[in-house]
Amino acid sequence: MAVARQGQSNTMLYTVITFVALFLIAGICAVVFYIKAEDWRNETLAAQQELSAFATSSQIRDIATIVGTKTGDSRLSQLIGCTDRFYTLLLGIVPPDTSAEIKLSQAESKYADALAKLPNDMAVVGDANGPGTLAVMEMYRSKLIQKQENMEQLAKQLADLQDEFEIGKKGATEREAELRTQVASVQEQADSVQKSYDQLRELMDKKTTEQVQSLMQQRDDAITEKTQSKQELLAAMSKLNITQSRLADALSRLEILKPRPKEDIAAYQPDGHIVSIDVSTNIVFIDIGSDAKVYPGLTFSVYDRNTPIPTDGTNKAEIEVFDVDKNTAIARINKSSKRNPITEGDIIVNLIWDSKATNRFVVAGEFDFNDDGVVDGDGASKVKQLIENWGGKVEQTVTIDTDFVVLGVPPEVKKKPTLDEIEMDPMANDKYDASLAASKHYQEVKEQSKDLFIPMFGIKRFLNFVGYESVATRD
Repeated sequence: MAVARQGQSNTMLYTVITFVALFLIAGICAVVFYIKAEDWRNETLAAQQELSAFATSSQIRDIATIVGTKTGDSRLSQLIGCTDRFYTLLLGIVPPDTSAEIKLSQAESKYADALAKLPNDMAVVGDANGPGTLAVMEMYRSKLIQKQENMEQLAKQLADLQDEFEIGKKGATEREAELRTQVASVQEQADSVQKSYDQLRELMDKKTTEQVQSLMQQRDDAITEKTQSKQELLAAMSKLNITQSRLADALSRLEILKPRPKEDIAAYQPDGHIVSIDVSTNIVFIDIGSDAKVYPGLTFSVYDRNTPIPTDGTNKAEIEVFDVDKNTAIARINKSSKRNPITEGDIIVNLIWDSKATNRFVVAGEFDFNDDGVVDGDGASKVKQLIENWGGKVEQTVTIDTDFVVLGVPPEVKKKPTLDEIEMDPMANDKYDASLAASKHYQEVKEQSKDLFIPMFGIKRFLNFVGYESVATRD
């Protein structure tokens, strides 16, 4: 029994020792695993912090939408490639091997330099960062097209002027050739008289005294005839000088009157004609009606059929339509001249109304309708309303599509208000700014009209060309 107990004791001892050893090993392993786990957790937190600094969780989740389909080794390399391609596209050079921040700074600097070199008329209002490269390219393209159109118009006008000059030059050349022919004819007569005189002198030397006396008489007659021929020649030369002076005067007046300004040509185109006149009822019949968009209330200026329309638009009469048929209309005579009454075939004109197109107008300045020396407060509004009522279109600024410009007197620029005046009238400064803006707009319209060769009309000339002067004065 003692041996058995001893064996059991050893077995238990070994078991306890084994259990203690396993416990110690497990404890050591647990400590080592805990230490490693802490290191891994710290590394994971550091990696998460670095990743958060690089991109948010939502950005990481939507990385494919933000950057695009992955094509490189990493999303960062793909993004760097996109930045480099955009740099090359903007500046046209290979990007330097530097940071994206420096690349962007260089691109911004070069873009700012390019914007600073743009002309004043290429500025874009309302964008603090500039108009953008594509917008600048489009603006230059629009400016180039506009300049080309202007050059084409100028070339056409120059060709027309050259043709008219050649016609005038040809007429003057023909007249000069005719006068030279006349001078040559007179010179031949003078040479013939001189030849006869020489022959008489030769006979005088050869003949007797009687013959000499007879020939002397003939000589005297010849001299008289020669003197008369010289006088006729001098008279012809005088007439030639007078004719040349008149021709020079006519050419100088032609330079003044011709060519009629090409930009005004539309104002001199007739819209219709007077068909007949009923003097007893003071009405006329015209050859345009509803098919040509004529309507009651439309007024026309009347001009002689066989003479050019005056450049200032002064008319012989004014008529106002009150009854319209398909191809004809009846109008009352608002104004006419007793010395130069309306006759059949006279032409009628209205600058605003057009049966085939819509004329575009720009109105600027202040207007005096009744010519009393006092500017009408609503003068510009009246002009605009008249244009719109008769089918025209009013625009704010002058463009290459503008047909006519109606200019009043320059707007008066108010005196800049003092602090006391502003205190008495809070709107005084706004009124001052408004007067400055109106004056600036007036000058811009005037200068642009000259640059684009757009015809400008004062209120008097404008009313003449629309047949509305008597109506406006009456109103």
